[in-house]
Amino acid sequence: GGVLLLAMLFAAGSAAGATDLRPTVLPKPAFGPPVTSVTPSGPLRLALVSSRAREPGQGPGWPAAPAWAPESFQGERLLTAIRQAGKIFLVYGPDFASTRYLVAADPRTRRLRYAFDFVNFAYAPEIVPGEREFVYEQLVWAREAADVLYVETAHSTYARSSGGRNAYITAIDLRTRKVLWQSPALVANAQTFVLAGDVLVTGYGFTAEPDYLFLLDRRTGRVLDRLAVPTGPETIALHGDRLTVRTYGHVVVAELRRG
Repeated sequence: GGVLLLAMLFAAGSAAGATDLRPTVLPKPAFGPPVTSVTPSGPLRLALVSSRAREPGQGPGWPAAPAWAPESFQGERLLTAIRQAGKIFLVYGPDFASTRYLVAADPRTRRLRYAFDFVNFAYAPEIVPGEREFVYEQLVWAREAADVLYVETAHSTYARSSGGRNAYITAIDLRTRKVLWQSPALVANAQTFVLAGDVLVTGYGFTAEPDYLFLLDRRTGRVLDRLAVPTGPETIALHGDRLTVRTYGHVVVAELRRG
């Protein structure tokens, strides 16, 4: 009986925490243009190690959220969770094509830490007539390090549908709750990205569009290097200096090299 009561109180406390936490509404970003050319700069480069074809198939899909997470936030339902060692990000929205809120939680204490509202990131300034339903730039992936939150937002249709203003990484200062920088467009629509010291490795590609891995400066968001890959990147994993990249029809191994 006592254990059940404690569980009920804990669940009530979690729900109250979700209600009490107020999200920071981020201002509308600049929606800058894509990079047209890249001159490698900085100490690191992206180098191709190997590439092998695989049977195209669906990616891993949306991961399940933990059972203890609040089922709703600001009137939107819990859709998925993005996991990081010692951290978890809960994603809320009306459906899987239009996620809106990112809520950080501590998986050990199950306390909600902070929340951001990305409603102003959803639509680029110019949209091809008749294609608005396809160009909602939703939350895709997030990582936190050294009091900075890095978030990927992207839609999953042709870049031309939003005037090429799609697939960004945004860095947010968690102390001030303000945006530090936003990357150029068309650098990140893969299902994941990774932090590697002073850089981020992201991936972008879509049908009949160029497919690349990108190296971004963590301090500024500037593109330091890019590496062409055979098909659109889906997931990126880091093991030491090596990157395992699952693309639509290949498994690519790349490396972070100095000089």
